[in-house]
Amino acid sequence: MPATAPLFAVIIPACDEEPCLGAVLDELHAALAGRSYLVAVGVNCSTDRTAEIARAHGALVAETAARGYGCGCQAASDLIEREHPPVDGYVFFAADGANDPRDIAALLAARENGAALVLGCRTRLRANWRLMNLQYVVANRVFGALCGLLTGRFFADLGPLRFIGRELFHALRLREWKMGWTIEAQVRAARLGAAIIEVPVRERERIAGQQKVSRVSLGRTFAVGVKIIAAGFRARFGDYESAPLTAVGETASFPRC
Repeated sequence: MPATAPLFAVIIPACDEEPCLGAVLDELHAALAGRSYLVAVGVNCSTDRTAEIARAHGALVAETAARGYGCGCQAASDLIEREHPPVDGYVFFAADGANDPRDIAALLAARENGAALVLGCRTRLRANWRLMNLQYVVANRVFGALCGLLTGRFFADLGPLRFIGRELFHALRLREWKMGWTIEAQVRAARLGAAIIEVPVRERERIAGQQKVSRVSLGRTFAVGVKIIAAGFRARFGDYESAPLTAVGETASFPRC
């Protein structure tokens, strides 16, 4: 990586992703060659060698005993804020290989055009539908419509690949540590009047291991969906003004596994 101050950080939340993570990081570094960046893996409640593999493949590692997608994201961002120069923003990236690192260029281009939140949208590319399966495509469209009903800003996806500017990230005061993290960020950003852009991105097969959210059974999709919807309502109607803002260099208080 270049020795200059990084312009952005790639954050990868990971729980028990030993079979995937090494290949994901190697491909990511190759795709970002020549750019100024950091990679931080937020290892949350893993029981395997995820952290060891992340370090061996050139990533910073933040470990937390708390389980949850948001826990991993926050732990990694806290590490960057605490130990490295400020970056312009964070690219959030999947640990399982489902995201294509070549799509990061489109997110960064949208950022250069003034967007504070750039969402990688999978549902607008029909080629992705077979991989995502129809129920997951429909579910994400429903969640995006729910965001519109709550905020007036409709979305087509709640995809994990996204860019959030550093200032906006701190202003969001995110506190949904598990499945509601993505919808909370979108609802909160819309409520704050942030400049938001959706860009089409590819969806790929998981490299190895088991799916945790997408491409699962109908019953599992429904159960996850109920939790995401509840998180959307909390993000819209919760009292964020009185909530303490995690200060730079501090670590958020997470629930345990």
